[in-house]
Amino acid sequence: MNAKVQDRYGDQWAEVDQRLSSTTPFRFIAACDMPVKPVAWLVRGYIEEDALAVVYGPPGKGKSFLALDVSCCIAMGIPFHGHDVKQGTVFYIAGEGHNGLARRLRAWAQHNVTDMPALLFVSDTPTDLSSATNVAKVAESVQQLADATGEAPALIVIDTMARNFGGDENSATEVGLFVRNADVLRRQWKATVLIVHHSGKDGEKGARGSSALKGAADAEYEVSRSDVDKLIRLTPRKMKDAEEPPPLAFELVGVPVHDDSGSLVGGAALKLTEYTAPVPATKPQGKNQQKALDVLNQIWGEVATRLAKQGREDHPINILFDDWKARCEVAGLERNRAKEACEGLQKRGIVERDGPHVLVTESVRRKRNP
Repeated sequence: MNAKVQDRYGDQWAEVDQRLSSTTPFRFIAACDMPVKPVAWLVRGYIEEDALAVVYGPPGKGKSFLALDVSCCIAMGIPFHGHDVKQGTVFYIAGEGHNGLARRLRAWAQHNVTDMPALLFVSDTPTDLSSATNVAKVAESVQQLADATGEAPALIVIDTMARNFGGDENSATEVGLFVRNADVLRRQWKATVLIVHHSGKDGEKGARGSSALKGAADAEYEVSRSDVDKLIRLTPRKMKDAEEPPPLAFELVGVPVHDDSGSLVGGAALKLTEYTAPVPATKPQGKNQQKALDVLNQIWGEVATRLAKQGREDHPINILFDDWKARCEVAGLERNRAKEACEGLQKRGIVERDGPHVLVTESVRRKRNP
């Protein structure tokens, strides 16, 4: 007990403090007794212990590669691309693509000239973590393996949120329930929970769905991949109790591995490279791409004007990729040329896809509306 509190309140305070400690799980401590602890790092400078973290980005841009790379490094006690880790058991709740995960694990081990991580466990199915019953089953399975290995979990990865959440991502209430259930897993072992999630249609607004997830996260990281230089970039966007570290960049290198029959199959792994700011390819290539971009900007302007008249300026502008191609044909492009032009603009990073929708990048919108 702090000396100032003891001097002022004496035995009365000590008696109350002792009685609360023995009778209730909820208690207060004097502010002057609160310790200032140094940051405990799971990955030095980037991921804290006992934290809720989110890594987000568009589909197919490297989120799972990064989550798996971090998991392998922690399970093996190998630095994460030059950043020390605290070794521990990792539990990876995988939503899909188990054969692909197996190839990536084998490629990671081969690329890093090490063994397969024995303290990394991957689920054989996804699960709905909005259900308390399912969370209890996950916790039971984790505890059984922790007892068998003698190692408590250091990291639990949920990849992806969409595949392990049966609720409405736009509902603050339902996302809040998911977060509370993730916290149940975190608190039981003081493990870090890393949620892999998709970004929204407007990538600048961060992770998809309710902001309740962002509000609850201790740390948030954006993953992107430029169609120009093909680099995968990890950019910290939120660090609740520490300074944001510098962004990192990786090359995705091919690593041929053998399957269990001995056949050679394709694999890939991350290689750290010098970080440079992404340079978007904002210039169309050829008259067909220019015409297709003009058509897209025309559609974008029509939708934006209509929403403004309705007082819905903040509503996302959703343009179907197929509608865009059809309008290009109306504007005079042959069907095959329209398809090539639209897909070419996507490959050059001038436009982006999110499922069936096409997005005009911010740099192009600025040029259209200086």
